[in-house]
Amino acid sequence: MPTARIASGHTAPGQGWQAYGPNGIYIDVDTTAAHFTGAPVYVTSIGSTGGNQWSLVGPSAVYDATASKFRVYVQWKDSRPLTPAIAQQYGWYINWIGYDNP
Repeated sequence: MPTARIASGHTAPGQGWQAYGPNGIYIDVDTTAAHFTGAPVYVTSIGSTGGNQWSLVGPSAVYDATASKFRVYVQWKDSRPLTPAIAQQYGWYINWIGYDNP
């Protein structure tokens, strides 16, 4: 019987963010290095090299999770426009921990 696996990681600061409409961005997080084999549970947070991540909504919501990836959408809490360039400017990145119990 396979054993449970726990792994963690983070995305590169400011890199990989994509536009999602005029007010949001998303990032696809690659977890293939964790070698999960089941349907992992992911827990996330957002970090920064330049700040302002406190004023975002969405960084703890995980979408489209598989053994090798998941997606996170974020926007400003006041819904003003947000672009990948802003994420790059602030050096935002996603921290993650995955638990896989195949």
